[in-house]
Amino acid sequence: MENASKGDLVKFHSLNGAAHLNGTTGNLGNFNEINQRWAVRCDDTFDIVQAKPTNLLLLKRSDAPTVYAMTNPITGKVEYMKPRTTSVPVTDPSSLINSYNNLHEAVVGAFHSRRKGGVVVSCGEKYMMSIEFDGPYGNGGIYGEMVYVEKNPSARAVVQQRGCARATELGRNFLSGETIEYIDTNEEHAFFKLLSQYKRRCSTKGHTDTKSCLRLYNVEIAK
Repeated sequence: MENASKGDLVKFHSLNGAAHLNGTTGNLGNFNEINQRWAVRCDDTFDIVQAKPTNLLLLKRSDAPTVYAMTNPITGKVEYMKPRTTSVPVTDPSSLINSYNNLHEAVVGAFHSRRKGGVVVSCGEKYMMSIEFDGPYGNGGIYGEMVYVEKNPSARAVVQQRGCARATELGRNFLSGETIEYIDTNEEHAFFKLLSQYKRRCSTKGHTDTKSCLRLYNVEIAK
């Protein structure tokens, strides 16, 4: 850690008490001369941790992960988001389902059975809902974060504004870095019944997703 200075990019290694940080990166803050530790802002969580120089590896700036800055429209504060990545490539083909019950089962199954990180459900080129799975909820349900394009003309216009041929592309942008289950349906009734059910258990975070420019919602999907 010779020649290290505030703002430099570092990687954690050989940590015992906080082994979950090993291999992750952060930026140096101030150095505490008394306890001989660096304050490091973690790239994954943006928490500040105190670390010994022997547990830090100085990296080149070009090795920094991509971080997006956004202004919370409610609080006006700048917040930071880093897309989560996966070693599993996104290779799922789309599957066509034309009933509400089967659509719902496919969404739940994508998380519980196929172990995917998110799902895009689309209806034609204009409508879609995209859900990033956060974890299990209740008796076989799922917690997640959702964006959607519905029948509202202003919502549909987002597709064209973002230069997308299909609404599905917005979902792919939202789930950047996740393994995705793609589900298509030709039945608007089934699609909007599913969306209506999910919206009943939604609450807005007051945030806008930077990739799709759609409002971000917390959602609880009951099995």
